[in-house]
Order: sequence, then C-alpha cells, then structure tokens
Amino acid sequence: MNLLIAIIPVALFSALAFWKLSSLLFMLVAGGSLILGLAWYDAYTTELGLTIGMILIGYSLVCLGFAFRCIFWVEEESEE
Repeated sequence: MNLLIAIIPVALFSALAFWKLSSLLFMLVAGGSLILGLAWYDAYTTELGLTIGMILIGYSLVCLGFAFRCIFWVEEESEE
C-alpha cells in the first residue's frame, strides 16, 4: 500500500515536468520512478508486479531522455 501512495508524487511531478518542460523536474521524476520501479517487485512478487516495475524503470529512462532534450536541444529562432 505504501508504494501506491508513493506513485502519487511521481505522477504529479511528471505532469508538472511535461507542462513546464523543465529538465530539473524530469530528472527528479526519473530518480523517483527508478527507485519506485526497483522497489515495486520486492513488494508485489507477481508477474504484474514485475511488469509495473519494468514499466517504471523504462519511464525513468524516457524522463532522462526528455531531460537531455531540454538541456541540449534549444530551438533556433527564425530570421523572418
């Protein structure tokens, strides 16, 4: 039950990160979802628990990719 409560801040910070496109928030969500994904299978040792844990670990990699995009890929202004 504690992990179900712990997913709420990850979801809220995730929505805020996609809304503001902030690299710091994406890195915070990546760390939280990685830790949550690694702890999920320890608490729920079923096939569904393994699946949700792997999805959370994959989501942390996606968030790190978005953080990389926010840091290094800056859109250029057009000269019109």
